[in-house]
Amino acid sequence: MFALRDVSKGYAGRPALGPLSLDLPAGRTTVLIGPSGCGKSTLLRLLIGLVEPDTGTVTFDGTPVTPVTARAVRLRVGYVIQDGGLFPHLTARGNVTLMARHLGRDRAATAARVAELADLARFPPDGLDRYPHQLSGGQRQRVGLMRALVLDPAALLLDEPLGALDPLVRADLQAELRDIFRRLGKTVVLVTHDLGEATFFADRVVLLRDGRVVQEGSPADLWHRPADPFVTRFVQAQRGPEVPA
Repeated sequence: MFALRDVSKGYAGRPALGPLSLDLPAGRTTVLIGPSGCGKSTLLRLLIGLVEPDTGTVTFDGTPVTPVTARAVRLRVGYVIQDGGLFPHLTARGNVTLMARHLGRDRAATAARVAELADLARFPPDGLDRYPHQLSGGQRQRVGLMRALVLDPAALLLDEPLGALDPLVRADLQAELRDIFRRLGKTVVLVTHDLGEATFFADRVVLLRDGRVVQEGSPADLWHRPADPFVTRFVQAQRGPEVPA
């Protein structure tokens, strides 16, 4: 679904990512993981065209992601950030329907889609007319997910979506998100720094360090078949769930 070829990106003359080449398969959940500053969020922004690579090419479903095509790509890719990234002056419903209204979508069809997504995300219908400051952190994250899904995108990108939540709410949302990913069968790329969370979600894990891919494969590969000493140290430093079989 996504492909990067010899991609690099820097800021203020300092390298942030790459050069790297990477394929992100359709219909699977790929988790990007690594220490702070390793390039995870930069990679995600490159996929959706929020930033341009300094070198190399990024493609989405065979289409190069460029300033010319970025808007069309974004209409086919949902994007979720930490705490939902909601507009405070809009209600939950207003946030969810923002792009549908901007594109002039049918109001009745949009209302039906909102009801469908509220059920999918287990969001209380009476919360749709509340403003973000009237919602809990978990509810704001659910609204962010609904907004990302409202146009029924082909792919879903999530940048540490659960990082700001307390452990109990986070555990509940992890289980619900994994169920949603499986039910929808979409291409999912999720960023986290937590190996336990990566193991919980991932069909495939990509471990980054200093802007480069250190190892990619199943979560069990990282646990049991580390590619180099850094992978071993990274795994040992984590305090996640039980080691997968």
